[in-house]
Amino acid sequence: MIDKKALLLLGIMWNKKKTENLEKVLKIIENKFGKVVKKTQEFTLSYSSYYEKEMGEGLLKSFFVIDCLINREESVNIKHYCMNLEDNFRENGGRTVNIDPVYLDEYQVVALSHKYKGSRVYIGKGVYGEIELLYHHGSFQPLIWTYLDYKENIPFFNEARKYYLEWIDND
Repeated sequence: MIDKKALLLLGIMWNKKKTENLEKVLKIIENKFGKVVKKTQEFTLSYSSYYEKEMGEGLLKSFFVIDCLINREESVNIKHYCMNLEDNFRENGGRTVNIDPVYLDEYQVVALSHKYKGSRVYIGKGVYGEIELLYHHGSFQPLIWTYLDYKENIPFFNEARKYYLEWIDND
C-alpha cells in the first residue's frame, strides 16, 4: 500500500503583546509550505498556565490549515524547522511564539512534540507523535489524553478533513 500524504496544520500560540511576531511567522510559513487556507478563531488557554513562565501572560492560540500535503516522514524535519523558527523570535531567552506542527489524514489528527510522555510514540530525531483525535462515526473523537484545545475545536478539524479529502480525491 502506498502511504497517502497528510495535510499540514499548525497550532500556534503567541503572546498577544507580540502579535507582530505571529504575522511574521505566518509569512515565513506561507513562503516555505503554502498559504493558510483555514484557521480557528484565536482563543485563550484558560485551562493551563504551563507556558506563561516562558512566554508571559496573555497567550492566544489558533490552529491553521496550510495548503500543503506532506509525507509523514517529513513531519520530523518540519518539527525541527518550526523549533528553529521559534528560536528566531525569542526575546530575553523566552519564546514569543510556540509553533506545533500537526498532520491530519482521513483517520487521525497527530500532534508533533519534542517532549516525551506515555501517549506519544517516538518517530525520530527527538520527535514524538501523539494522536489527538481519531475519526469515528462521522466525526473526530478525543482520546483520554487529548488536550482541551483539540477537543474544543473538533468542528474545525472535521472541516479540515473535508478539505483534505476533496484534495486527495482530485489528485
